[in-house]
Amino acid sequence: MEGIAEALLIPVIAKKYVLKGDQEKFRIFRSAVFVPIDGVDFECYLRLLLTPYNGVRIADRVVVITNGDRTNQASGIVTPGELRKSAYEKVAATLAASQIFHAITNTYSLESELVNSGNGALLREVYLKLHPKSGAKWDAAVALTGDARAADVQGLFKDTPKGDFAQLLAEAIRNAATFSVPGYLRTAIEALVQ
Repeated sequence: MEGIAEALLIPVIAKKYVLKGDQEKFRIFRSAVFVPIDGVDFECYLRLLLTPYNGVRIADRVVVITNGDRTNQASGIVTPGELRKSAYEKVAATLAASQIFHAITNTYSLESELVNSGNGALLREVYLKLHPKSGAKWDAAVALTGDARAADVQGLFKDTPKGDFAQLLAEAIRNAATFSVPGYLRTAIEALVQ
C-alpha cells in the first residue's frame, strides 16, 4: 500500500465491517504482512515477493493498493493509478504470478474515497481534532463535487500528518455505529483472504 494511513485503517475496517463474523478469513487476514512504501514504487517489492527461486516464492499472495490519482482527466483518459496497475500486472504476468497477484486502485486518494463513500461526517469530526479552526474549510471542500471535491479534500491533508489522522480515524471507525467501506478497500481485503 502507498502509505501508513492504509496500514492503520485496513485492519479495523476488515475486522469490523468486511470480515465480521468470518473467523477463518479474519485469521488469514491477520497473517498478512502490510508494507506501506510511502510512495508508488511497488515494482521492486513485486519482483522480490513474486520471483520464484527453486519453485518457491516469498509470498503466497500479493495485493497492491494504489491511488488512482485522478485529477481532471477527460472521460476515457487513463489515470496514473490505472497506468501503475497495468504495469504491475505485466510484472506479475512476466513472473508467472498472475494467479497470486491483485492490483487494486481507487479513483482519487484514500481520503477522497472515504468521503465519497459517505463517511464525510466521521472524517470531518476526526479532521477537526487535528485542525479545530478548519470547519469552514472542510465544509467548503466537501460541498464540491467530482474532481473538484477530490482535489480540495486531498488539499486539506497536505499539512496533516497522515499517521496521526489515520490513528484517530481508526479509533473513530472502531467506535462508529456505521461506516461505509469504499469498494476498492473491500475488494482488496477480500482478495487478500480468498
